[in-house]
Amino acid sequence: MIEKCRVGYFQFENKSDGLYVNVYPPKEETFSPAKIDDAMFYIDKKKISCDIVKLDEAIKTGASKEVCQKISEECPNPVGEFADYYINPDGMSVEAIFYPPFVGASFLDLEEIKKDITFKGVRSGTDEAAINDFLENKEYGKVYVLAKGKEPRQGTDGFIEYKFNTDLKPRPKINEDGTVDFHSLENLNHIEKGDVVAILHPEDRGEEGIDCLNRKVNPRPVKHVVFRYGRNLVISEDGLNLISKVSGHVMLEGDKIFVSDVLELVDVGPQTGDIDYDGNVLIKGNVQAGFKIKASGDISVSGLVEGAEVIAGGTITLNRGVQGKTKAVIKAGKNIVAKFLESCESVYAGGDIEADSILHSKVIAKGKITANGKNGLIIGGDVRATLCIEAKNIGNEMGTNTTVAVGVDPAMKRRLEELKKILNDLGKNKIQLNQLLEALRKKQQAEGSLAPEKQEMMTKTMRNVIMLEQEIAKNKKEFEELRQSIGEEQNAIIRVADAAYPGTKIVFGDVSMFVKKKYDFCSFVRDGAEVRLSAY
Repeated sequence: MIEKCRVGYFQFENKSDGLYVNVYPPKEETFSPAKIDDAMFYIDKKKISCDIVKLDEAIKTGASKEVCQKISEECPNPVGEFADYYINPDGMSVEAIFYPPFVGASFLDLEEIKKDITFKGVRSGTDEAAINDFLENKEYGKVYVLAKGKEPRQGTDGFIEYKFNTDLKPRPKINEDGTVDFHSLENLNHIEKGDVVAILHPEDRGEEGIDCLNRKVNPRPVKHVVFRYGRNLVISEDGLNLISKVSGHVMLEGDKIFVSDVLELVDVGPQTGDIDYDGNVLIKGNVQAGFKIKASGDISVSGLVEGAEVIAGGTITLNRGVQGKTKAVIKAGKNIVAKFLESCESVYAGGDIEADSILHSKVIAKGKITANGKNGLIIGGDVRATLCIEAKNIGNEMGTNTTVAVGVDPAMKRRLEELKKILNDLGKNKIQLNQLLEALRKKQQAEGSLAPEKQEMMTKTMRNVIMLEQEIAKNKKEFEELRQSIGEEQNAIIRVADAAYPGTKIVFGDVSMFVKKKYDFCSFVRDGAEVRLSAY
């Protein structure tokens, strides 16, 4: 009997009259009995001839009580304790099942087992604790893992984190009352210059492992990614951030990132909603009534603008003009060029306005207004410019009420006087605050520090000075712009290449004249307190 063995096991024994098998039940119910499969492997491995039926009967009976059964007349050579070793195909583990020796034969020890697995090719990961576990407990038939390779540390794929919505699906907003708002569709990814549009997370290649045969084991391949992008983008110095060089919008096509400061659309209407864009806007089709385009740069519309609102920080170009329906609002920080302007509620340009026809619209330009195209008409409405108005025809034979005005509006002159007073008052306030600030600083230098209430007063005074300087700068800018406009109005003129018709009101600042008869090929200028007719 093998005292250390707790599981059920069998042990062959040569006696004078033949080969016997001794079968011992497990010492506790939690341990398994001997198995016929293990006994069959044993006799097959060691080429032992015996009565298999009797062997099977003995194994079955031995599950619950000790049995000694003769199974052969022959006595084979005794076999010492041995193991069947198995190296997994991936080389990452070595397993062993141990088998008991013949009665009186030798047992394995630690060095013999290590020598056996070394002979099998094992060069790394031998687990002496597992070997000692067998040597201490002798659980025959159990699978022992005697060596383990070092598993590779698996890496992770690289990926790109997009800092914008890559799945834009414009949807109209549902208002609380159940109505549908087609103006707010959120169909653009707006960005500012300097914004990070994507972050690259590099791949982690992992670390190689080593198997029991001392062979390198590579981690699985990982995905390598790089930024794919178009114009107006730059990669940060560390190569991990993709940064926009312009303000505009960003979009993803496939796996390529595009940034543009020009927004191109076919039409503006329910399918796009209102447009509010930091950059230039190009509309290839029409702008439907009731919708709005706002851009910090230029706006160009190839089609027709209906009763819509078009506001640009730069120039507005309207290739087919505006059919305003008394609702259109067109406003440009610079110039406006249009084929025609008809029935517009308001048209304003910080520079010049050029159109073939201006009909029944309220139009203001800080520069000049020109209607010298094929038709060259200004009919109806109120048309005002600071420097000059030029047209082929002003008014018409039907006597339609038409106002054309040049020079500075009297209200602007009043505003200029107001600004003079405001700037004077602000200047006095600034002097007083600076005097107080200087007194507090001298006190601080003399005493080394200020009392808490004095320190608070000093901080508040400095804050007020900064706010005051900002207010002065703002009013000064407006003052200079008005003063420049008033200076330029001295040469203001209205030129008519064909005819000015009765019903037309000519205005120069606070002086006006009603045209009572048709005037051909002429100019109107201011002469003192009256408007005078002059040669073209």
